[in-house]
Amino acid sequence: LGDSIGRWEGDTLVVDVIGFNDKTWLAGTGTFHTDALHITERFTRVDKDQINYEVTMEDPNVFTKPWTLRSTLMLREGTRLQEYICAENNIDPERYEKLLKEGVKFTR
Repeated sequence: LGDSIGRWEGDTLVVDVIGFNDKTWLAGTGTFHTDALHITERFTRVDKDQINYEVTMEDPNVFTKPWTLRSTLMLREGTRLQEYICAENNIDPERYEKLLKEGVKFTR
């Protein structure tokens, strides 16, 4: 699932993620990876309503070269972000949803 370390490069939050195991996919479409996967995410605020998001994925055991996706995240007034829990061996996601609604805080 990975270990994330963030740092600021000017106005951009850069998040490096390493330490993955090979039990997950990169997307729901079955794009596999190995434990050599390295992900770099970059978040740059454009204005009060937009953030540019860029993610680069590198895994020399699977990909011939790094690949990058880019998108713009838009603020939608009145919308709340739902907390996302990425838990290894997650066999009960409905339980997490219920606990979040009850205001339970998760700790490591």
